Amino acid sequence: MRKGEVKGRVLFSNIEDVKKSYDELFAEFINSLRIKGRAEQTIKSYYHHNNYFKRFLKEKNLKYCNEISGKTLEEYILYLREEKHMTNGISINSYIRNVSPILKFGVKRRYIAEDFIAPVVQEEKKIKEIYTPEELHDLLEKPKKRDFTAIRTWAIIWTLASTAIRARELRELKIKNVNLLDRTIAVQKTKNKKARYVPISMSFAPVLEEYLTIRKGNQDDYLFCNVYNTELAMSTLQTSVKKYCNSRGIGKCSLHLFRHTFITNAVNKNVSPLILQRITGHSTMKELSRYYNNKTTDLIDVIDEVAPQTSKKENYFKKRN
Repeated sequence: MRKGEVKGRVLFSNIEDVKKSYDELFAEFINSLRIKGRAEQTIKSYYHHNNYFKRFLKEKNLKYCNEISGKTLEEYILYLREEKHMTNGISINSYIRNVSPILKFGVKRRYIAEDFIAPVVQEEKKIKEIYTPEELHDLLEKPKKRDFTAIRTWAIIWTLASTAIRARELRELKIKNVNLLDRTIAVQKTKNKKARYVPISMSFAPVLEEYLTIRKGNQDDYLFCNVYNTELAMSTLQTSVKKYCNSRGIGKCSLHLFRHTFITNAVNKNVSPLILQRITGHSTMKELSRYYNNKTTDLIDVIDEVAPQTSKKENYFKKRN
């Protein structure tokens, strides 16, 4: 018998004596996240993604953690496909990724006997459409209306398009985070809890200056507030941007699409990956590498030299009589 097998048998020899329900395991896991100081949004994501898994366990009559195995996750994938009609591999993997850490936590606590690798569904990767230069031009044009909501949304669009900031980070910005003299915005509340500075472009600075003149407020007030001078709700932010985009005749209204557009344009302009990482706040280069791998400008630059050539000077794209 191999050393690892002996160690495993000793480690889990009394696993049957530990009777923990998944609800109990989940509560302990969430508590451990709060002790580590994980973001509340992350914790909410675990609650959301685990609703289906709890229903699945109930339907399978799996009451205790020691009844869960790697096969359970495989059956859960089929459940998501057949019962919940999920066909998108990205969505399924998202649900699996939000269950797997909990089960791993259960293995460490010796509530689950079998350690296993979570299955990964093959994802169909598509090229995301970005805002075109024409669409950005229309969106960034100053609104004719001079009410607070219109100017606020206009300034928000400029912020998203000019800094690649996340919507959640934008909502947390305070007036004191904006330094027009040094042309920087201090992003304090971030996804990875690492504060960073994002630069303010020469074209973006007058927009912020005009907005702050109308916004007024104290240094500790939220930069983009609601009409009651409190934090802007995510639903309000999404609705206002959607209405704004639609009023300009643009159907795209995703908040994250501004970030995606910024990064794509930066990559196509050969911005250093390290500088771009500092601006966007990515923890690793893994996510950014996808943008560099999808870059098309380099391909176009070399295609005429690589593709077969013709000795004729005639342009084959000209209309022939």
